Amino acid sequence: MIRHSFMALILTLLAGHTAEVYAAPNMLLQCLAKEEERLHKKEQQNALFRLNQEFVNELASSNDINLKKNYVDQICSSRDFTPSVGLLRLLLIKEHELYDLSLSGVDASMRPFKMGYINEFQKQVPRMFIQYLAGLQSELATPDCLEKAIPELSGFSEKIKYLEEELSTHQLITQKNKIETVFNKLKNFDSIKKNCAIIAKKRLNALKKKQNSQL
Repeated sequence: MIRHSFMALILTLLAGHTAEVYAAPNMLLQCLAKEEERLHKKEQQNALFRLNQEFVNELASSNDINLKKNYVDQICSSRDFTPSVGLLRLLLIKEHELYDLSLSGVDASMRPFKMGYINEFQKQVPRMFIQYLAGLQSELATPDCLEKAIPELSGFSEKIKYLEEELSTHQLITQKNKIETVFNKLKNFDSIKKNCAIIAKKRLNALKKKQNSQL
């Protein structure tokens, strides 16, 4: 209830802003807050809910993450991806191209801090991706279901886990075509979930049949 009231307050405050600044803490945060409100009404505290919360918390606490207007429009108006997933996808694929790096209105002494914050935020994106995928997998009936449905995921988690200390964030997510394919296949997550449940039921029935035959 407290969390819901906090997001309602954010929506109210953002609605009163002028449209002069088309930055992440403004229009994008509004999109994310509306998404969280929808999830809250559906009582869905799933992988998407947790991803949304992480983005909302990050953007609500910072004025340094500004995105280019065309990308904000794309994220907020997409019919293929929710705002949270759309933002994650573009952060992985576009990386620093996504940010509005115009520093003309920023005091010269503050520019290194602003860039440093953006760089640190971007470094967290692969981790957020892995956590989101792990959350989706936890919603499925079998532990191998997501990778079987999306073979492109094979080995990606291990790569992030074992190489992130040795490689830059950019090097870890260089396979943009593969990442795009993963997100395209995740559009059918509901079907993946349904098929996974069917497979799990078949496995259980086969196991029961085998056990009964041994009696």
